[in-house]
Amino acid sequence: MKISPTTETARVDRLIAPGDARTASTRAADTPVAETERVQLSDLGARLAQLEAQFATADFDARKVEEVRAAIAEGRLKINPEAIAERLIASAAELLGRQSG
Repeated sequence: MKISPTTETARVDRLIAPGDARTASTRAADTPVAETERVQLSDLGARLAQLEAQFATADFDARKVEEVRAAIAEGRLKINPEAIAERLIASAAELLGRQSG
C-alpha cells in the first residue's frame, strides 16, 4: 500500500453532520455551549509571564559574576559545603512551608 501526501485542505462542510445545512460558523454562533464543553485554562501561563518579567528586571552584580568566574578558572574559589547545605535545607523548608499553608 502506497501512502502519498495530500494537498487537499480540510473542508468545513465535511465536518458538519450529514443533513445539517448550517455552516460551522452559524452553528457556533447560535448553539449554546454545554458546561462540559467549556475550556478552562490554568493560570500557569500568567504566572510564568510574571516570573519572566520579574527575572528580566532583577538586578545582579556583573562584577561579582566576573570575579567568581575568574576564581573558578584560576582555581581560587573556595567551596563551603556546610553553608551550601544549610541554605539548601532552609530553602527546602521554606518551599515546604509555602505548600502546606
